[in-house]
Amino acid sequence: MRRNIAAVTVARSDYGLYIPIFDEIIKHPDLDLQVIAAAAHLSPRFGSTIDQIRADGYPIAATIEMTQELDDPHSVNIGTATSIPLFSKAYQDLNPDILLLLGDRYEMHAAGLASVPHLIPIAHIHGGEETTGAIDNVFRHSLTKLSHLHFASNQEHADRIIQMGEEPSRVFVSGAPGLDRILNSNPPTLEELQSHLPKKFTPPYIIATFHPVTTEPSEAKIQSQNFLRALQSQTLPVLLTMPNADTGGLAVRQAIKEIEPHFPHLIAVENLGARLYLTAMKNARYMAGNSSSGIIEAASFGLPVVNIGNRQQGRAQSGNVINCGTAQFEIEQALQKAFDTNKFTGMNIYGDGHAAQRIVKTLASIELSPDYIKKSFYSQAIMRGEQDV
Repeated sequence: MRRNIAAVTVARSDYGLYIPIFDEIIKHPDLDLQVIAAAAHLSPRFGSTIDQIRADGYPIAATIEMTQELDDPHSVNIGTATSIPLFSKAYQDLNPDILLLLGDRYEMHAAGLASVPHLIPIAHIHGGEETTGAIDNVFRHSLTKLSHLHFASNQEHADRIIQMGEEPSRVFVSGAPGLDRILNSNPPTLEELQSHLPKKFTPPYIIATFHPVTTEPSEAKIQSQNFLRALQSQTLPVLLTMPNADTGGLAVRQAIKEIEPHFPHLIAVENLGARLYLTAMKNARYMAGNSSSGIIEAASFGLPVVNIGNRQQGRAQSGNVINCGTAQFEIEQALQKAFDTNKFTGMNIYGDGHAAQRIVKTLASIELSPDYIKKSFYSQAIMRGEQDV
């Protein structure tokens, strides 16, 4: 019997990671893919990236609007509250056998909450990770408790999921699906990337992204200004992608707008899309900012990464990452160190490029009895007979 897999994508950040999984689902004879495109995908401000999903040929079964005109905490809650009934209606219409969620964004959390009364088993990707510098940490761990099947990016994260009371039989170490695209595909050429940019540049160059730190929203403007001024002091061209839909994102965008006329070697774009972003990473001299792609995917390109501030604090790192604070002089020192660093040749701790195969094989084969949505709390101490008294 065929299974319907409904996958929720809410932003460019998760969509690129989903691509190898979508491809494997489509190829599988016993699975049907239902893409639910939501939130920033439908927003012109964030590039209307739903058009990219359509261009890539994936079947969009439902779209979910979220109010995202402002980026303050109240607007985040309004967006969450208004989207839950819309997700609920989509689940009612689509009747999926499994709901596939990825990551830690508040929009993804809303999708998970809406599924609970529908008794839909949730499969969650990238649980068990830590980013104590972002409120995403709360949403990620909450999604873990909402979910019934877990695909962790490495053993450390799988262990943390089990520490949260999830049964080991429901937890699988798949690796990070973002590595699949790097190791098993041929991204576009640098010339094709250049053709999509507002102005040309000569390599080597820096690829950069700076998102607001959602636990420090009042610092977003000054932190992004320090970052941009540090980049401005470098001689290499800077290819900069815009921040996502987080609290403080408008302040980061304003800082970029203010410095752009005085920063001739800056190329700022809303987003590159999943395929061109791989090309940008592959050909860069190094990467700078606070994007999770610098922590998870960049090591597979051998790319040195300057990780700035607290947004990714707590996330496990490969040996290519240079951490620094948010003061301009600290960032400048780290940028120089990255420039002087040779290509990274070590192992990426996030997997081997076969995550999608593992995930889809499990989605197709896991036994979905009526009782599968009933979870018990797994206590390691009790199971070992070591309960504290």
